[in-house]
Amino acid sequence: MKFSRLKNTVITAISGLMICQTFAVFADNQSGSFTTGLAAGVDFYQVTCFDDGSGLPSYVEAQVKDMTANTSKVGILLYKGTACTTKQCAQASIDTTDNNTTYSPLTKVSQGAGVYNLFVLHTAAGTDSYDILVHCKTASDGHTGTSVSSKQQQ
Repeated sequence: MKFSRLKNTVITAISGLMICQTFAVFADNQSGSFTTGLAAGVDFYQVTCFDDGSGLPSYVEAQVKDMTANTSKVGILLYKGTACTTKQCAQASIDTTDNNTTYSPLTKVSQGAGVYNLFVLHTAAGTDSYDILVHCKTASDGHTGTSVSSKQQQ
């Protein structure tokens, strides 16, 4: 009887941890801020989309949230490649409302697996904080491998 209770407790705890890990996989956030005060400041990230066992990447989607109440707005530019004939290889999105819980409109670039460039910029001088949601997806809209690395912070 004691062994059965212990076994159920361990299984429940492990199941809870597995569920937490599952949710963590879907939360690809990147936070940052502009600290130099430059109006022309740009933060630069690279997003790598890869098959993590969930399927081949088809596209990446991203949106940004401006977390500072000031006159400057935060926007993103997402792009991959230069040989685009039938697909859009660059898309932009701006969060027009400061310091709320909503993100900018979703932007999507469909260029398969590989490295995408993600630029974050703001519209006026000053400091700004932001949060980006970015997800690599399969052709059937399933989440797949997503890795974000910072290349430049201003």
